[in-house]
Amino acid sequence: MSGRGWLALAVLAGCINEDVRLYEVALTGEVVAPGASEGRVMLELHHASRGAGELATPLGRFDALELERPGAVAWETLVPIDDGEGLVLYAWLDVDGDGLLCGLDAAPEPAGLVELTEFPAHALTFSLTLAAPCASPSALYPP
Repeated sequence: MSGRGWLALAVLAGCINEDVRLYEVALTGEVVAPGASEGRVMLELHHASRGAGELATPLGRFDALELERPGAVAWETLVPIDDGEGLVLYAWLDVDGDGLLCGLDAAPEPAGLVELTEFPAHALTFSLTLAAPCASPSALYPP
């Protein structure tokens, strides 16, 4: 095969894209931060697990949302259904406004996580309490 033939083959092979299947989910619920009501809430939506066999790993973030403060949440999102299984909602309260979970010399920032066991329902409800100081998603899940 000539150099042009290999180039054409490489370009064609590099342009093959898989279809991404998305599943619409409407999340409604409440984020509560006992004793700390000020600060932005950083929400993250994760698959509960990703991969298969020896490559399986818990958690895989695919979407995020910021709220002005703790309270009611209404969030519509698209879940890539072929990238993992289950849904986990994680959140933390940015008490000092720096956008970092418990940065250096910062006060403890409460975090929490809830597994959305009703998935794959299209409408999911939750209640999430932020009570674990400085806890990342991997520190809270699996339980």
